[in-house]
Formats: sequence, structure tokens, C-alpha cells
Amino acid sequence: MNAPIHPPAVAIGALVTLAVAVPAALLAQTLDATGRVEDDSAWLLVLFLVIVGAMVAGGYAAAVRRPDAPLTNSALAALSAYVLVQSVGIIRLLASGDSVTWAALPVFALLSAASGMTGGLYADHRARNPRR
Repeated sequence: MNAPIHPPAVAIGALVTLAVAVPAALLAQTLDATGRVEDDSAWLLVLFLVIVGAMVAGGYAAAVRRPDAPLTNSALAALSAYVLVQSVGIIRLLASGDSVTWAALPVFALLSAASGMTGGLYADHRARNPRR
């Protein structure tokens, strides 16, 4: 019996997520830190949606590489990217003496896994219902 977790599929999905989400997150941080936009700016919302879309795309990329376990691999791909980025961010915040909003971490971890699974569901749907 094959294991449902396929590390190459998870890695590719995580890389797809990181390729889109990291530049968007860095742009959002830069705009916010420099005061170019207000905290309630629509630009920050747009960039947040780009990040969520990146997790959906990463989940899709993982799921198409392992169609027998699309949700497991898609959730792990997006969650892996989230954990990597947040680990770097936490280290940076703690090293600079800033505070970490620990309560938000599990909420956004669930959001990332759910976003990845959305991409996995779409990949599974396409695999089961090919265009005619």
C-alpha cells in the first residue's frame, strides 16, 4: 500500500505557494511599514487574497501530482509553506525584540491548510470530470 503523503508533490506545491505568496507578503509588509498605505487599505486586502490564492494554487499543484490523495498533499503543501514563512518571521521578530501574536498562528495555519485543500478539491474535480 502506498503512503498517502508524497513528499515531492508536497514540495512542489509548497514551492508554488512560496513563489507567489512571499513577494506579495513582502510587498504588503513594505507598504505597511513605510506608511504608504493605511492599515485598512484595500491594497493590503488584495495582497492578502493573492497570498490565499497562492495557497490554493500550491494545493492544486500538489494534488495533480498525487491524485489518489489530493487533499492530504494539498493541505500539507500550503501548510508547509506557511510554517516555513512563519518560522522565519517569528525568528526575525524575536531577534528584533518585537512581539509575536501567538494566537493568530493556529488560525492562519488552518486557513492555509483549508486554502490548499480548496486547490486539491479543484484538482480532484478536474481529474474526475475531464472536459468533454
